[in-house]
Amino acid sequence: MIHVLAALGGGGIGYLIGKYMSKAGFGCPLICDPRISTIYFALIGLFLSFK
Repeated sequence: MIHVLAALGGGGIGYLIGKYMSKAGFGCPLICDPRISTIYFALIGLFLSFK
């Protein structure tokens, strides 16, 4: 259950980062696209939840 919560939390944070970074005009496609950053940060949250 903790893994699902970590992935959802990471995805939510990734979406917010991607949404506001794209408006700021940065050029990194990994962080500035909300679709990509949501998946990326969800995976980071999932991986960090494992011991």
